[in-house]
Amino acid sequence: MTDAARGPKGERGEQGPGMPVAVMRGFVFLSLLALLLAGASSWFSIRAVRGEVSNRATIMQLCETGNDFRADQVTLWTHLAAISTPPPHETAAQTARRLALVRQLLAYVRKVFAPRDCTASSEG
Repeated sequence: MTDAARGPKGERGEQGPGMPVAVMRGFVFLSLLALLLAGASSWFSIRAVRGEVSNRATIMQLCETGNDFRADQVTLWTHLAAISTPPPHETAAQTARRLALVRQLLAYVRKVFAPRDCTASSEG
């Protein structure tokens, strides 16, 4: 046969030169590295999702605890307003003015210490 009939793999029916060992080892190494990195990525993703769920639960608990403290503040201020004694010899006009101020104070306290919506704060 002539050289023109031979291709890079040799004559027909003959096996050509194989893949060099270094290339084969490199391919195996890179394939194993890709599998290892994919597994690590999956593991970290799962842990991140678990952490997200845990954080949402903690945020919800903190919000609900804050709401309990806010309710306690309203109760405290309402009690203080109820037990405050009027000054001696208070006139009817002064009584009306004092009660109006107490109502304004309690309305402000209820507004400032209003409970927060805990479901809205935990939705990322």
